Order: sequence, then structure tokens, then C-alpha cells
Amino acid sequence: GPEGDGLRIMNLETKETKMLTRGYDNFPLWSPRGDLIMFSRLEKGDYEIYTIKPDGTGVKRLTHARGNDAHQGWSPDGEYIVFASTRMGYKDEMTYTDAPQPYGELFVMRYDGTGVEQLTDNQWEEGTPAWQPSRR
Repeated sequence: GPEGDGLRIMNLETKETKMLTRGYDNFPLWSPRGDLIMFSRLEKGDYEIYTIKPDGTGVKRLTHARGNDAHQGWSPDGEYIVFASTRMGYKDEMTYTDAPQPYGELFVMRYDGTGVEQLTDNQWEEGTPAWQPSRR
């Protein structure tokens, strides 16, 4: 729908689904520990990053910057989140001005939204980051 379809989870044994959210929510990712689901929510034309517990409680907004924060990924230990953000603005020409992507620069923060650090500062958009698991 126009307000979004929200997030749902399914019990693979019973095939029952449970509605977790009702917003325009996307990019869901389970934490490595399985205790949180991270997602992006579009509100008033701006993407922000949230977490929610699998039982549907404890919704927490992690980012509060102007600009889109999205395309997030968990660190292998679940302690950090990497994400793309336009909080610094766009530096390159957008190909489709009617459908801009929530890319820009890459940032990292702790799983609770604290300690935000910028990782890149390039002319071109950075997006869809992922962690490389340690090969110890």
C-alpha cells in the first residue's frame, strides 16, 4: 500500500506469519545473534535505520541524520553496522532525479546507533556495503 506493507516473519515449521511493522520498511537483516532485526524505514521522504526484536517489541531508531541512511549490514559479531548515507549530500550527478537511491558515503556505527564514523569520502556514490567475515 501507499504507507508500506511493513515487515513480517514466518515460522518455517508452522508456516504462520507475524506482522512486525506496518510502515514503509525494507532491507531487513537478522542480527548474527538472532536477537534483533535491522531494517530501513521511509518516513517523510527520508530513510532511517531501525532495529526491532523478533517478537515485534523494542522498535529503536538508530539514525537521526538529515539525508537517507540505508543499505545497512551487520558485522559478523553483531557489534557494528555499516551503512550508506546521503547525510553529506550527493557529489556525483544522479542518473534518475525522480528516483534517487539512498547512497552517498559509507559509515559505521555500533549496533545501538552510537559511535557513528564516516568511512569514505569519494566523488562517486558508495552503496550496499557488506562485511567480509574474518578468516582466522
